[in-house]
Amino acid sequence: MTTQSPSKWWLCWAVGGALAVAGWCAFEYFWRLQGYIATVMDSNDLWAQQRDRVTQSAPPIRVALLGASRIQYGLSPTVFREEATKIGIDVQASMLAINGHYPLAALRDLADDEAFSGVAVIGVDSRGLQKRHRDMQAKWIAFYRHDWTPARDVHRTLLTQVQRFAIAARPDFSWSTLLARQLSGHGFPSREYVTFYEDRSGGTDYSRSDVALVREARIRDLRDYYATTPSVSPTQWLEDNAEVIAWCERIRARGGRVVFYREPVSGEHLALDEMRFPRTEFWDALGKKMPATMIDFRDDPTLNIATPDTSHIDAKDIDAHTRAFVRVLARNGVLGPK
Repeated sequence: MTTQSPSKWWLCWAVGGALAVAGWCAFEYFWRLQGYIATVMDSNDLWAQQRDRVTQSAPPIRVALLGASRIQYGLSPTVFREEATKIGIDVQASMLAINGHYPLAALRDLADDEAFSGVAVIGVDSRGLQKRHRDMQAKWIAFYRHDWTPARDVHRTLLTQVQRFAIAARPDFSWSTLLARQLSGHGFPSREYVTFYEDRSGGTDYSRSDVALVREARIRDLRDYYATTPSVSPTQWLEDNAEVIAWCERIRARGGRVVFYREPVSGEHLALDEMRFPRTEFWDALGKKMPATMIDFRDDPTLNIATPDTSHIDAKDIDAHTRAFVRVLARNGVLGPK
């Protein structure tokens, strides 16, 4: 019986490794030619990593950015810190916004957490402050409370670094998913015009989409929502938000601060919102009771950023929006000494 020499085994491994690398490079090259890009993919683990950071000790001042897509695709935690540094304030912003989900459950979670004494910024409008939307983010909080572990933290950190550079690390580009799409006649994965980053912020590049169609679909969905969702009276709405007021009081009692931010929207979207939730009867009325800073984009010209789809700003305007917002927070005394 003969045995192969060690050098031949090393040669086999070298050839196999070279073929694997070549195959990966060819895969990446092909999909990039089709217009796809590498992007970090959001997950419960990635959210939990950011949630961990907001209860760390200060300094820096811990800022929790809560909201839905308008915050997630409208503010940059990196630029937030850079701009605050320019005016002599040491902060660390963490992105806890979740696309498509109103943020009241996350605010409640921070109020319940005695370790949080930072600044909670809640991107929300009067519609999002309805009681019926209060638990939309509850499953992320439940995951963090019951399933988040150091092992998951390490795994997510490594996965994030791979996803930053490799299209192959995206779940929608696994071989099984691509094969299933082809067999079912669905073709290539959809070309997203949103790029996602490791800090959970994202950017929407509207130059890569049909803006008119996106705008039309958004307005249609909003009209359908208001047509099928029962209205709530200003009196009932304010009564329902008494619980939210209590959450804010608890955060303030231990040295924290709370900011409610009505982010930029425009056109028919803003008109439809105002028809159902007139500002004076809802937002302004709550502001008289709320132990928090209330900021409406319409009150400061620097926050009037264009929204191509009537509801979200373009990726090219994120930095300007973030810098303007930090300056507004500073002028309102939110980031300075208490």
